[in-house]
Amino acid sequence: MAVVIAIVVVPLFEAAYYSLTVWNGLTASYVGFATYTQLFFHTVGIVQILENNAAVVISIPCGLAVAMLAAFLTATRAVGWKLFRTVVFFPVALSWVVIGIVFGSFFAENGGLNSLLGASGLGHFAQNWLGSSSTALPALLVTFAWAMFGINTVIFISGLATIPPELFDAARVDGAGTLRLLFHVVLPIMRRFVSLAFVVTLISGFTGIFGLIYVMTSGGPGFSTTTLEFQIYQEAFSLGNFGTAAALGMVLFAMMAVLTAVVGVIGGRASNV
Repeated sequence: MAVVIAIVVVPLFEAAYYSLTVWNGLTASYVGFATYTQLFFHTVGIVQILENNAAVVISIPCGLAVAMLAAFLTATRAVGWKLFRTVVFFPVALSWVVIGIVFGSFFAENGGLNSLLGASGLGHFAQNWLGSSSTALPALLVTFAWAMFGINTVIFISGLATIPPELFDAARVDGAGTLRLLFHVVLPIMRRFVSLAFVVTLISGFTGIFGLIYVMTSGGPGFSTTTLEFQIYQEAFSLGNFGTAAALGMVLFAMMAVLTAVVGVIGGRASNV
């Protein structure tokens, strides 16, 4: 308990205090909630930044659905299951920086995606995907989903391993196809694992996506790919506004706490159904 207080509770209260100050890293002047007022009403791009974080949250179910499908195909030994089992660990073995470099090259103007579009006769769709405010965030979210694909699939494979094989056999005897097996047998049992995967992906999306943004877009164009985490870095280490960075950190903490609590409540109710 003492260790938890020392490394979690104390820094949290310190961040809460410094968020109420103008702090340059050496001296802090208490200004109350003026920092938050400045942040939400006078900071350029704050609305866009919050919308970007919302987009990260909204994109999570799509990534989980793909991971669930891959895990299901692997567990039921459908056609190609060995391929799924082989490649599913690739994202897990790579660092976020390496993934960012690879996908940054893929989405570049002369990168792999435009080459594929040109080879397939769709060259008129080619563009600098990371240089446009309308496509940079979707490209970043695709990269994030791929980066989380491995760990989420592992979570779902572990969950599927807890389902007795007799349930699958009984469902097949009753005439259930693959889709009915997935939606009526697997998903009701897997709700706790889905909640776990959602929380893990949420934490990564709010704290771990920094590496992808730093390598691929640097938060641009404009604020189109800037998230709260990246803006904390900008305020603290690029602009020297440590008080504002602390305030952004408290906003990020509050958002994560609320979303995690909501997922926990929904998962708990689902497991009791």
